[in-house]
Amino acid sequence: MTKLTASCLIFLLLLSVAHVTSAKPQNYWSSLKNFIGQPIAIKTADGVTSFGVLVSVDDSEISVHLADELQRSIRETPFKRAEVTKIWRAKFRFGEKKTGRGALIGLGAGLGAGYLTAFVMAQRENSGPPHGFALFPIVGAGIGAIIGGSKFKGHKKQKLIYSI
Repeated sequence: MTKLTASCLIFLLLLSVAHVTSAKPQNYWSSLKNFIGQPIAIKTADGVTSFGVLVSVDDSEISVHLADELQRSIRETPFKRAEVTKIWRAKFRFGEKKTGRGALIGLGAGLGAGYLTAFVMAQRENSGPPHGFALFPIVGAGIGAIIGGSKFKGHKKQKLIYSI
């Protein structure tokens, strides 16, 4: 009986301390003033996420210099408080490309195409692997790197700082 009482008492103590040590709620609009001049990501009520630098915060709206894949705008864009659902800290990745990822995907596709071609050719003829079989992964990696190099990485959302 004493073990049960002690267990219940410890459980109640832990439960009473849990709300004190819980994370700070992220629904304080005024706390956004601490992030002025920093990159942020904003999700609006219609589901669109925009990236930019926070310029100003007041009780009814925030102003942001929006950013696209290549540069940051100097024109301020206001967002009404009622239309903002979430705000994150963000990291801009201007000019960074997906060359490495594209090369790896192309390498995998080239390996797959090479093995598939070798399998089909081996079923047709009993002569062994086709000539140039080893070039499939290399050509695939090159094509993937070219395609990946033409695409820019998107900006990255980080820690959530405001949520309704």
